[in-house]
Amino acid sequence: MQCVKNQQIDPFDLVLGQKSYTFADMNSDFFHILLLCFVSGFTQCALIACSVFMYKKHRDYQFQRVFAAVLLLHSFGFMNNFVVAACGSLPFSDFLNTLLLLYDYLIVGGYMMFVVSLVFPSRFKTRQLLLLEVPYLLAIVLFAVTQNHLIYNVVQFYTLAASFALLVLLWISIKKHTAMLRDNVGDLEHFDLRWCGILITLYFIVQLVWALESASQKNWFSVSSAETNLLFDTLYCFLTIIVMWFVMQKIIQQQVFIVPDDEKETNAESKEGVSVPFYQSLVDNNIDGIIRDKRFYQDNTLTLQKLAQHLSTNRQYLSNYINQEKHVTFYNYINDFRLEEAKSLLDSKGTGNRYSLEDISMMAGFNSYATFLRSFKKKFGQTPSQYLGAKE
Repeated sequence: MQCVKNQQIDPFDLVLGQKSYTFADMNSDFFHILLLCFVSGFTQCALIACSVFMYKKHRDYQFQRVFAAVLLLHSFGFMNNFVVAACGSLPFSDFLNTLLLLYDYLIVGGYMMFVVSLVFPSRFKTRQLLLLEVPYLLAIVLFAVTQNHLIYNVVQFYTLAASFALLVLLWISIKKHTAMLRDNVGDLEHFDLRWCGILITLYFIVQLVWALESASQKNWFSVSSAETNLLFDTLYCFLTIIVMWFVMQKIIQQQVFIVPDDEKETNAESKEGVSVPFYQSLVDNNIDGIIRDKRFYQDNTLTLQKLAQHLSTNRQYLSNYINQEKHVTFYNYINDFRLEEAKSLLDSKGTGNRYSLEDISMMAGFNSYATFLRSFKKKFGQTPSQYLGAKE
């Protein structure tokens, strides 16, 4: 959302991470106001369209429904340019401007709700997530009543502190989540949350930079040229659309993995003190050979639970076998079979095998061609294309 400020720079009237104008500049050039409103209106329509699409087509998970609601909330933030264009010369313009800035922070609280619901999909109910919005709602009400600009300053620093605490918590949780995934799924493509951590980190850095800039009573986008203002505003709007589109595509594909309850089985032999490892039966049955013969690894949705069912064994027993006997995670264990299959297909490529590299990656069980290329190079020290070239 864009900010409007008076000729005298007021640190409380500077928005965190966004652009600034003077009311005088905006009122002096109707053409640029019209273009600015058009750009903002286009962005607003794009966010509303994405919100409706998410709510209609992709609402299986709580984080998808929350994201649809936050997009709608964000879209209303772009109405400020229309309001400022109409009310910029009125006596209450400063009050209105700060009120609009506080609404921006209400949007920030909405995105906090979304991120928490994404990283902790089954821990919080929607009404509990709404507590994250309470400080911002109170700030809007307090400012509307008292018109004390100190409230904006407090909200600004509160948001930085809350964002930093949330960022640390998220990275700790994402690290644990990734470790859990590697022990339970054979493909991380639709479960991994590291993209979210990277995005939130970049967003926090932007927030911090603009907070420091505001504290020094300067603004990189506070220039007198309306053309420059419009340029930065247009860039901001289109970046908003691009980022929201990227996030939307990610969460459409995102799936939630919950470790199933362990089967209520006991190891009677261990209780009796028999010195036979609990996974000995798996060793004796040569499960590596069974997996290779049955080609279970070609299922790109394979999980530890599903493989345990295929092998007629307990999920926990299988997990312990892979970790303690093979000394790898389930993810790496299954990917080794897939890479072995892919290498075999590449070896046969010169004997009538006309499959493309993309086909080979899918046949081997990889859900993503990029993952196949990365895993192949990591294991064999060269890309599949380089491997084929060396054979010729």
